Amino acid sequence: MAQVNTCRILHEWFERSPDNHLFLHYCPSHVGIAENEAADADVRYKARYPDDSDIPRRTQFPTSFAYVKSTITEDVVYEWRKLADGNPRKYWGRYHFHHPAFRRFRHTGSFPLKRVGGRPTLVARFIRCITNHAPTGHYRDRFRRRHEEPTMCVLHTGAPAYHTREHVLFRCDYYTRRYRYSSVDELLQSLDPFYDILRFLQDNPTALSFEDIPDYP
Repeated sequence: MAQVNTCRILHEWFERSPDNHLFLHYCPSHVGIAENEAADADVRYKARYPDDSDIPRRTQFPTSFAYVKSTITEDVVYEWRKLADGNPRKYWGRYHFHHPAFRRFRHTGSFPLKRVGGRPTLVARFIRCITNHAPTGHYRDRFRRRHEEPTMCVLHTGAPAYHTREHVLFRCDYYTRRYRYSSVDELLQSLDPFYDILRFLQDNPTALSFEDIPDYP
């Protein structure tokens, strides 16, 4: 549509006066510009030496910011993965969901924000769920015991129950569920636990939020 409007405007402009002309000139964009020359040199360098072991001695290394940033990112991601894979239980903690679906690392973008759909509140509840850092009674016992805050769930029918992530996901009848899992192990053995948790949080907008924090009976 923009091209059609451009042609229409130019056509009207040409008809206003015979002196109106349009001249096209070729301008080489990457010639003589230091930053572009550096980027081109990096591309040629990487194409010639795809493996760092092939780099001859006294070779001038690339200098563009984009290449340096990319190299640093690759090194950081490699070290991060090596550390996480070396001792997953120690690195991720006892309560983190140990599943490949929850172990993505991106230096750009915003996973899992992209898959969740760009909704910060939903992402926050999702992260609380997989890390077990939601405002539950269990969390209060672990980190806020001296405050003597309530730790029991009073939302469901029947007697109050200890408020935990597992209680919210599998047992509390205040929430609706489309799955039939009864434990974390069963959930993590599903085809896509990421989707199951996401759908549960979408169906229950207050689950694992501060609106449903434990209270006194």
